[in-house]
Amino acid sequence: MKNYLLLFFCSLFFILNSCDDNENNIEYKTPITTQPIGKGNLSGSYVSQQNIVITTTAQWTALLNSLDSVNNISGGFTETNIDFNQFMVIATFDQVFSNGGHSIDIITVDENPQNIVVDLEKLLTGNATSVVTQPYHIVKIPKSTKPVLFQ
Repeated sequence: MKNYLLLFFCSLFFILNSCDDNENNIEYKTPITTQPIGKGNLSGSYVSQQNIVITTTAQWTALLNSLDSVNNISGGFTETNIDFNQFMVIATFDQVFSNGGHSIDIITVDENPQNIVVDLEKLLTGNATSVVTQPYHIVKIPKSTKPVLFQ
């Protein structure tokens, strides 16, 4: 009987520890509120297809200069003077399309204990016009030192 009780308590201990481990592996995420800066389509001047995190004024200025090289794209932004001590910028640029009506959309930005995850989607899929375009979406979020992953 003593062996059965020992076996029972050892089994119970193992099960409880397994449950604790599973609870610790649950991914907790917290939504991050994004503040829009700019969204639309580039036309005339294009950048590489990319997802970028901008954390300094120098990086931001370089991007703005690139965007404004042909047209005043940043003139339509909600802001261009970013306090990089408090914020960082998330920007996504899709491929260049031979027709209009495309979009690249930052749907959600979530923080978990390891990183920040940016969820991207293409809500508009094109063929609306015959002009060459490149969709982009730019937002700012509170500054973090966590790595940013794009999905």
